[in-house]
Amino acid sequence: MGCVNAKLVPGEGDDPPGGPGLETVYTGEHSKNKDDKLSKDSQGLKDKDFTDIERVTKADPGDNQPQAPSQQATDKRKYRVKMDPRVTAKYDIKALIGRGSFSRVVRVEHRQSKQPYAIKMIDRVQGKEVFEAELAVLRRVKHKYVITLVEVFESRDKVYMVMELATGGELFDRIIAKGSFTERDAIRVMRMVMEGLKYLHSLGITHRDLKPENLLYYHPGHESRILITDFGLSAHRRAGEEYMQTTCGTPEYIAPEILARKPYNCLVDEWAAGVICYIMLSGTMPFDDENRTRLYRQILTAKYSYTSEVGINLQLRIILLFL
Repeated sequence: MGCVNAKLVPGEGDDPPGGPGLETVYTGEHSKNKDDKLSKDSQGLKDKDFTDIERVTKADPGDNQPQAPSQQATDKRKYRVKMDPRVTAKYDIKALIGRGSFSRVVRVEHRQSKQPYAIKMIDRVQGKEVFEAELAVLRRVKHKYVITLVEVFESRDKVYMVMELATGGELFDRIIAKGSFTERDAIRVMRMVMEGLKYLHSLGITHRDLKPENLLYYHPGHESRILITDFGLSAHRRAGEEYMQTTCGTPEYIAPEILARKPYNCLVDEWAAGVICYIMLSGTMPFDDENRTRLYRQILTAKYSYTSEVGINLQLRIILLFL
């Protein structure tokens, strides 16, 4: 899952057309490398400070049924990660299911109820802004299309967020597996996403990093509900505050008003939702360029890419979805 955020400072020649450089763009890091190794802290930690966890590669998100153990990816490896004893006393740690620059997500099982959950472990120092923003949101929300926070453990160096477990994979993975969605399937996903956003916006919460990597399927089945996740860049509008000004998001999904350094509101999430809708229907990115300057110019001028043969029909399909 896209669960970690890292600062991205644009390099030379990456300035948006509207001004002298984005000072910082916070971009959600999408960690797909299943072969990355976890490295433990070298601060004299002893064996008893670690819990063995079996790392298991995710099942193909295109499958409609969970894979049997014999069908799961065979590339499994043991690694060790420091865990708070309060967590291991209550939860049995099963497998690593996500990682980023300063966080890990593991699948766990409640020792008494046997109920599966996910625990997101965040470094308190490096991930301070992330976990503070995420906790501020998750402690306030309860909605069927938003990930649920169960409980929180805090230690001197880490925060452990126990959340409901989504086993169906990312929307990103299903788009890759399918190539593109039918109108019916795209409508179903967009209705769930927009209903979740409507709820968040009613509470004054703007996600600010909405993308397919941050939309999870609750289970592998075709009829699974969608869960909005990863609130590390989210903002909560306080009383009397109507607009935000922080430049943040994942470049391909950032709304024009953010790039233009104008005050913005929760509608930036709806722009990102439109980009997601385009991707589902076409199987391609509307704004895509390795050069950031050109990418920002495409977004600011709404110059999205499509073949002329299908472009008009695609525009009509997207408009109809939002009616």
